[in-house]
Amino acid sequence: MLRLTVNRSRCTGCRFCESACVFGHDPNASLMKARIRIGQEAIEALAFDVEVCRQCSVCPPLAVCPTAALRRDADTGVLHLDPAQCPAGCRLCAEACHLGAFHDGGDGLVMCDLCGGDPECVKVCYTEALFLTQYRLT
Repeated sequence: MLRLTVNRSRCTGCRFCESACVFGHDPNASLMKARIRIGQEAIEALAFDVEVCRQCSVCPPLAVCPTAALRRDADTGVLHLDPAQCPAGCRLCAEACHLGAFHDGGDGLVMCDLCGGDPECVKVCYTEALFLTQYRLT
């Protein structure tokens, strides 16, 4: 199974990953639809927070979803959020995730789906702060 791994010490805050994410999913969308978010920890700090779903093997949001809008693909192990099944205003999954993986896309929550196993964000991350690793579901 694939997991998106983040090396925060290598992140420069360029935000190329956000743009690549949006344009990879919908070239007409705004950055609000990015499934990855980069934020600076403090104005004087050169450290950045990277908020993205890391496809955790133990996923608390999966356990609290009341409608099965959040599910794990049995073949790939990748977590998917089906906006059609996600009740408006629920946000239980977002509250259960300590990584900040769920983002308000303007018309509902969005989360990383690993771009089908070939994430656009990883392709454009020139510092290699983002990369894929293999893991086993336990």
